[in-house]
Amino acid sequence: MKLKPEQKIIIAILAFVAAIFIVVQLFLFENSGADVSTVVESNNTAAEQSLVEDDVIDLNEEASEQVETKLDDVQTESFSVVQQDISYTEHAPHPWELVEVTPAQEQLCRDMALEPLSYKEVYDEELQANKRIYSDYYELNIAVLHNGKEYSVGSVYGKKTEKWILSNINRHLERVYESYFNWLGAENLFKTPINIKLAINQTQYFNALKEHGAEESAVVRGVYLPWIHQAFVKIPFNDKGQILGQPFMRTLVHEAVHAINFIQFGYMHRWLQEGLAQYFTHYVDHAVPELFLDYDEWENRSGSLGSPLTLQELIYPSDHWLEDRQALYATSFAFVQYFSELPEPKNLLLTILKTENTQRCSSLNKQWVESTLDPENLLYSNIQSWFDHTVIYFSERVEEYKLEQKKALPKQ
Repeated sequence: MKLKPEQKIIIAILAFVAAIFIVVQLFLFENSGADVSTVVESNNTAAEQSLVEDDVIDLNEEASEQVETKLDDVQTESFSVVQQDISYTEHAPHPWELVEVTPAQEQLCRDMALEPLSYKEVYDEELQANKRIYSDYYELNIAVLHNGKEYSVGSVYGKKTEKWILSNINRHLERVYESYFNWLGAENLFKTPINIKLAINQTQYFNALKEHGAEESAVVRGVYLPWIHQAFVKIPFNDKGQILGQPFMRTLVHEAVHAINFIQFGYMHRWLQEGLAQYFTHYVDHAVPELFLDYDEWENRSGSLGSPLTLQELIYPSDHWLEDRQALYATSFAFVQYFSELPEPKNLLLTILKTENTQRCSSLNKQWVESTLDPENLLYSNIQSWFDHTVIYFSERVEEYKLEQKKALPKQ
């Protein structure tokens, strides 16, 4: 059939439009970053990344360009948090929400399947008896979020970076369990599934939190959501596209401790939950965490608070202190640090933790907590004396520590 001239024109126009549509779709597909192959392709170069120093993970130039191309400008929205990342108050902007457990939340907690820690019986020659060797404390899963999909850290940033992250976080989480072994007994602990999703920019981070009704928490770079037992962390970058390793590790450990605490203790009072998370995260920054903080660090963390708040101000924060979250965070850290340095018979915080461990799905009575921690009404003066000795005279404590270390060295 012979086509009329006007029919030929219409067919030509339709063919041209179809060609444009195909080209546009191919372009969008190539630049969406949603195809797994586009991420895996970058692995050969990304695997050659080098760790420059402990606080910066460096992507070489070629790897940086590939990751930026494949993952839609990883660094572009991360520059603004670089200065925040080197502070000691990374959680200060987070709302200080008082724990009021609803019936639905309590039931959700009770319905969680808890798995006791694995162990094997080993005969101890010195004790002339069997003893339990515990292992497999937690199951750690870390994934990079991008456009609604999840990728392994190694496929995006290379195996060296993945190894650095896992070896460091595992070292710190082992310490958490070792401390809880000593405080509570390994037989009373449970294995923790720790799931952490990493966001490569603010948009991905906000969208991930919004999906679970927590978008208001996107102002901080790490969030743990107990109702889904899931943590979200935004990767901190500098203007060279380097992951800021130490701030990144601080946030990973902090949120992982929240996950461990929820499995062991359920719904804890906010001051104790945050105090424990800061206590264990302190090991990331300090070679000798037992020395706590010097006064400049305390000023930085607390928002220039002269000394810790009282226990009453911590347990029953007024509207004034609820607005001064840095003071609440710093004081909660100080209280946990203070009790952890006491001999076990005097460490009354252990009574609280043991009770939390056995009544994990309910919030403890505040009056009972107060009377347990301060039975003789001496806690405030004791905390002040400890603070002066440890923080105000920090340099003297450092010299004492050096002398003790020197004495401990084997004689030549």
